[in-house]
Amino acid sequence: MNEELFRSEFAGRKILVWGYGREGKSSCALIHACCPEMIVDVADSSMKSDEDCQQNNSSIRFLKESAIDFFSYDLILKSPGIVMPDHLSALHVSSQTQLFLKHFAPMTIGVTGTKGKSTTASLIAAALSEQRHVHLVGNIGIPCFDAVLDIKPDDLIVFEISCHQLQYTTYSPHIAVFLNLFEEHLDHYGSFEAYGNAKDQIFLHQKKNDVLIIHKDLQDRAPASADMILIRKDVYAEQKTLHIPGRTLQVDKCALVGSHNYDNLAVAYYIASTLYHIDDAAFLDACADFRPLAHRLEDLGEFHDIRFVDDSISTIGQSCISALQALPETDTVLIGGMDRGIEYNELEEYLYGRNDLHIIFMYDSGHRIYDEMQKKGMLQQAYLCNDLLEAVELAKKITAKHRTVLLSPAASSYDHFKNFEERGDRFHGYAAL
Repeated sequence: MNEELFRSEFAGRKILVWGYGREGKSSCALIHACCPEMIVDVADSSMKSDEDCQQNNSSIRFLKESAIDFFSYDLILKSPGIVMPDHLSALHVSSQTQLFLKHFAPMTIGVTGTKGKSTTASLIAAALSEQRHVHLVGNIGIPCFDAVLDIKPDDLIVFEISCHQLQYTTYSPHIAVFLNLFEEHLDHYGSFEAYGNAKDQIFLHQKKNDVLIIHKDLQDRAPASADMILIRKDVYAEQKTLHIPGRTLQVDKCALVGSHNYDNLAVAYYIASTLYHIDDAAFLDACADFRPLAHRLEDLGEFHDIRFVDDSISTIGQSCISALQALPETDTVLIGGMDRGIEYNELEEYLYGRNDLHIIFMYDSGHRIYDEMQKKGMLQQAYLCNDLLEAVELAKKITAKHRTVLLSPAASSYDHFKNFEERGDRFHGYAAL
């Protein structure tokens, strides 16, 4: 049935897949599964020459982006990270997220937020999987089109949705989770307002009887008529006790670290227990079996009598603060990466109040924070390094035995690494040297 649904989206149309990363390849795969005879045009900014475009694939025609007449296509599937040129509009461009939610919104739980969405989506999926068949897709690394042909009518879908995936979407999931909103991706959106507007698409197209679970500080963003459950008011954690309307649950066996993660767990508990009637025993089993995702407060173990923790996912100041609050045994923290112009006043104030920490600043944003704190007279036990290897080598020298070195960069990784995963893997390797 799903094959026929999507055949109707693709058949007889001239299609461009714009961007040939993980999602673009997934789009081509689904199109050819539904319409085997179709030839799909593919454009990617990395294809600069005719030689780049001469790839052996009879069902795909690779084109240079500069040669594309975008208005000649009936359907353009844009990959999330591509910035829309001024001469185009959302009327001419679609996406995996748009088409997926068009057909599967009623069975979808969507999760967004500046931080915590991967962990929260994974927790929700783990809890629901105790008694339902669940597909976990989206920004977590599994393109939603990969699941299309396997989805059955009684299945549930947990979709981690990034701002880029949401930006031009005109459908919203049945259950929308909006965890938080901090300055991020300003290099892509140009303003915090535009970034927030992209996130808002997760609830702006919800229908009657849909549910919005949103942080209490963000409730004014939503329509007054929305059926809202407020995080940190209706749904929250006190240490390891989860509170949801009408009940509480003590979670003694769970590998999560940090109060923010237990708030995320409370969101998962509300969805599993109240909305899908997963019993408490099954939910606690899911908690006990859950393993934190890589590069998110990941305990790498001890090397040279020092514990190393990888929080490479940290790309904003608030996430670094949360990591330090979750790990009071931290002796040394490594901060810095690509400088995207976001402000660090809150992080600087927090670091100034932590005279128990060694703080190693690195890369462009780290050097900026160091300079800003120096001008304000706020530096205490602060060090400057050029790169991650130099920072880890210094950390080994200054960190007390059996205390923690925390990588929580509060910055993007794209200046020197492919992504935050590569940065975390490199940190692990340097720690073990």
